[in-house]
Amino acid sequence: MLNGLSWKSFKIENLFKELINEIKKDWTIPKHMDSISHDLLFRCQFFHGFIGIDELLIDLPIEFVEFYKLANGAYLFEDIVYGQWGLQLLDAFLIQEKTRDFIEGNNDYLKGDLIVGEFLGDSDLLLLRTDPSKNDYGSMMIVTPLDSRNNWNNLELNFYNFITEYVSELGQKFWE
Repeated sequence: MLNGLSWKSFKIENLFKELINEIKKDWTIPKHMDSISHDLLFRCQFFHGFIGIDELLIDLPIEFVEFYKLANGAYLFEDIVYGQWGLQLLDAFLIQEKTRDFIEGNNDYLKGDLIVGEFLGDSDLLLLRTDPSKNDYGSMMIVTPLDSRNNWNNLELNFYNFITEYVSELGQKFWE
C-alpha cells in the first residue's frame, strides 16, 4: 500500500512519463514551426534519468524530483539551425554550477533559488524556488539577469505545470 507521499510521487511520475513520451513522439525528429519561422528546425531531446536526485542535499519539490528521475535535463524546442531558440533544462551537475554562478554574481539571490534552465538565444534563466519555509516553494520564476528581482516573472506555476504550459505553447515565452 502506498502512503500519501508515495502515491503523489507515483502519480506525478506517471504524468511526466506520459508528457515526455508525447513530446518525444511529436518532437524527436526536427520539424518546422511556421508560426515562428519556416527556415528553422526545432526538436526536443531528453537525457537519461538521474537516479541520485534524491541524494542531493536540497529540499526539492516532488514534481521536480520525479522529472529528473526520468530525464536528467532536456532541450525543449531547440532551434537546431542557429541555436537561438528553446529551453535547456540543465542536468544535475550544471544546476549546481549555474546556481553557484548565479549566487556569486547576483545581489537579488534568496535562499532556495535554484537555476534549473537556460533559454537559448538570450540570457534569461529558469529558477525554481526550493525554500520550504516560504509560500513560493516549488514555484518557477524567469530571471532576467539585467533586471532586479522585482522585475522577474514570478509564474506561480510548479515545475510540471510550467513544462506543460511551455510545451502547449510550442516553446513560446507565454509569460511575456
